[in-house]
Amino acid sequence: MIRESIAGVSGLAGGRSRYLRALTAMARVAAIYAGGVGKDDRHQRHCRGAVILAALCRRNGAFWVKAAQFFSCRPDVLPQEYIEAFQQLQNDASPVPFAKIETALEKSWGKDWRDNFRWIDENPVAVASIAQVHRGRLKDGTDVAVKVRLPGVKKLFEQDAKVFQVLATLAASRFREFDLKQAVEQLLIMTAMELDFRNEAANTRRFARQPHHPRIRIPELIDGLSGERILVTSWEEGPRLRNHLDAHPEQAGDLLSVLLTSYLQQVTRFGVYQADPHPGNFLVNAQGQVVILDFGAIGVLTPDEVRRYSRLLYGLMGFEGDVDIGELFVQAGFKGGSPETLRELALYVLTDKVSQQGPVAAMGELMQRFREERISIPDSYIGISRVLITLGGFLMSYQVPFDWTPPEQRKAQST
Repeated sequence: MIRESIAGVSGLAGGRSRYLRALTAMARVAAIYAGGVGKDDRHQRHCRGAVILAALCRRNGAFWVKAAQFFSCRPDVLPQEYIEAFQQLQNDASPVPFAKIETALEKSWGKDWRDNFRWIDENPVAVASIAQVHRGRLKDGTDVAVKVRLPGVKKLFEQDAKVFQVLATLAASRFREFDLKQAVEQLLIMTAMELDFRNEAANTRRFARQPHHPRIRIPELIDGLSGERILVTSWEEGPRLRNHLDAHPEQAGDLLSVLLTSYLQQVTRFGVYQADPHPGNFLVNAQGQVVILDFGAIGVLTPDEVRRYSRLLYGLMGFEGDVDIGELFVQAGFKGGSPETLRELALYVLTDKVSQQGPVAAMGELMQRFREERISIPDSYIGISRVLITLGGFLMSYQVPFDWTPPEQRKAQST
């Protein structure tokens, strides 16, 4: 099968070396697991496989690093050894020369595009795998952030997407314990949406309409200048949240509690949540507000999902009174296990982990146990758990307790 896949993938015009490296790495990983995996050597094999795949993603860069970061928050799919290896990867994208960025600006705004600005800084203030951001000032004096899709990145993603689908098929046939095909499709759909900035503009409008906590700020969209390749928003002053907390650790409890309250509101009240709580996506402004950036990916829940997931999350943490946890899982759409099995797994993990490592570690452990037991987890819940696990890890790094108290109850307690 690997030889057939190489033949099919090598037919793509661009990036052949990346694809051959990927297939070679997959063959090496497959060899590690050849002959089955016993409990005694599973950890060592997982560690060796994780090192190979992390090195592959680091060398191929761009979308591959993005994919590794995505899977580093998926304990429902990958063993902990892979999670830890992928968490070490950072997006070290190099800036694209402004001459190439200017070509994209001309395509969207015409050759007289500079007439919209008093000035624009040709050195980017931020660079990621699919875009870079420049600061500018409009003719009316408004300071703005200009996010520009990198030239050629869409074509590159389309090529890489085909390879990821091939690799997912190979992995699914050899490692039946991992539900990689479903996760890869979710990653590809999410990235394709992010590449069209019109989706991010719509997400920003939708998210900004919600009745957020007064200390949460959302950048304002500049509609007339935003389109498929370019997104223009108000410029938001302030240091990155992590940098601010490193300089003012005494403010960690206050600011991170504001952020956690916001995300609990997003999931359990609004049904609309920012789905990429990367530390770099938060600023702290002079008014003490937490500014949330980047709405390329948001999660949207139906009213029924909001109700079911709210009951499940708060039931797990004891805020739903005397409820059957297993039945809450079934009602939330978990399949493949009886309510009794789900309840026993949840109580076993939570009783042990919450007391020792806190609810974040407990949630990650529970998702991993569900994966091992071949319990199907709803896609929408995977998105929620990914957000809460990522956010919880951020809180833990500053030793701030993960307070699951419902926002309404927390507000009542403070008055």
